[in-house]
Amino acid sequence: MSNGLTAVVHVHSSYSHDGRDSLEDLREFGLAHGIQLIGMTDHAEDFEPAQYPAYLEHCRSVSDERIRIVPGLEFRFKGHPGLHLLALGLTRWIEPAHPGEFIEQTKGHSAFTIVAHPVLSRYRLPDEVEAGIDAIEVWNASYNTRYLPDPEAISLLHRVRSHRPEVVGIAGLDQHDSRNYRETRLTLLPDDMANPLASLRAGRFINHGHTMSFDAAVSWGPLRLGALKVARWGYDRLERLQDRTSRWKQRRRRGE
Repeated sequence: MSNGLTAVVHVHSSYSHDGRDSLEDLREFGLAHGIQLIGMTDHAEDFEPAQYPAYLEHCRSVSDERIRIVPGLEFRFKGHPGLHLLALGLTRWIEPAHPGEFIEQTKGHSAFTIVAHPVLSRYRLPDEVEAGIDAIEVWNASYNTRYLPDPEAISLLHRVRSHRPEVVGIAGLDQHDSRNYRETRLTLLPDDMANPLASLRAGRFINHGHTMSFDAAVSWGPLRLGALKVARWGYDRLERLQDRTSRWKQRRRRGE
């Protein structure tokens, strides 16, 4: 798949309250980095229902044979802290009040659904999500950094795949500012550009990050997953130490 098309998913635009880039900016970002598909996941709570058709048209208007900007939304739910669900290729407005409604309302209207950054929900999924979701984000470049995926999310994926082998693991950018491109991306076969979201759902892609690449099943044995857990623990500990050192230096500069 090394010569396939490049895609990125879990991207926010200025339609989201915390997004910097217009869709036109994201088009130029994609072209500059050799990206042929950008899967949008703007925050649903930042939209009014009547606004969504214009968003669909805006995504269509900035897409052509060189790059596709695929509309999509990110949903969160009262009573389910940390659970965020992504709907890519969402063709109409939906208003799910709870995760079960998300699964039902996206059927036939979203080409690909993802559990985002499962670390925030402590790797717990409602039964209806586990039974109906298409993918789990095993590498979120914002929460997990560009350097290492999330071993606990991979373990969650393996558990779900034990009874639903069609569920795939995916790497997402969670990008809000294209000036900070973290390089987490996907490679699909060139022939899959006709229906790339169906190819994602079928697991016909490779995840790429700053340090490694792996397939949609994350086909790792216990030894490799164990090694990743050790590396993740060491990296996170180093990052916390650097954060504490940085805060200490800031306090010294302020004379505290």
